[in-house]
Amino acid sequence: MVIHLNAPPRELDEVSSARARALGELATGFYPGLTWQNVEPQMASDWNRVRGKSALGWNEVRDEAHSAWQYAKLSKDACCCDDQPVTMSNVA
Repeated sequence: MVIHLNAPPRELDEVSSARARALGELATGFYPGLTWQNVEPQMASDWNRVRGKSALGWNEVRDEAHSAWQYAKLSKDACCCDDQPVTMSNVA
């Protein structure tokens, strides 16, 4: 294994970014109720299957996938759903 300590970070291309975001969003359905710490190892493994021809590894797309996972998780949690009824106790 060759490690390049001074290698510049690779640019996140559009296709890799889209795949990482999709993986992050779908993971909330594949692994419901789990924390990021529990989901991330599985997602890292999943990335190797869905990355296609991307030369980027998990560490390079992790932040993109994590952001998408957080957003999807928040939108699926009951506290952030817009379809929840609003009750106003001071209305006559």
